[in-house]
Amino acid sequence: MLEQAGTMFDNMEAMMDRMKKKAYRERMGQFREKNEAIFTEMNDFVEQAEEHRRNEAAAQAAKALADAVEARFARRGKISRKSQMDINLFMIYFVFPAILLTQSEYAGMLADAVRDEWRGRFRDSAQLNYTTYEEIYSTFQEKFLGLF
Repeated sequence: MLEQAGTMFDNMEAMMDRMKKKAYRERMGQFREKNEAIFTEMNDFVEQAEEHRRNEAAAQAAKALADAVEARFARRGKISRKSQMDINLFMIYFVFPAILLTQSEYAGMLADAVRDEWRGRFRDSAQLNYTTYEEIYSTFQEKFLGLF
């Protein structure tokens, strides 16, 4: 499951560079379009599980995502501190909001499972949390008289 999930992090640095309101909206759209199949696979896996096993299915999907990230970024079994911080920011700005934007009935359950897997597996991630696209988007300022 999720063999291609590591590709979500292609161009991670470029996507986070010089983030402004318009750029964030455009980049999120591109990110969601590019990774739609991965998010669909994750949601379908949870939705197709028996009712009493959905939390377990969400945890399995979260583990598969974390495995893919670890396989992509780990050197000698570890991800560098700088890379982990960059990955965490990318998760907060793109991956978690994209999961929630799928509007699956179980998107929140899946986001919780990914957060919990991240907190338990990766150093410097113990306080990692997520928010919605709308909340992040609303924090960007509009240009004021063209000054910024």
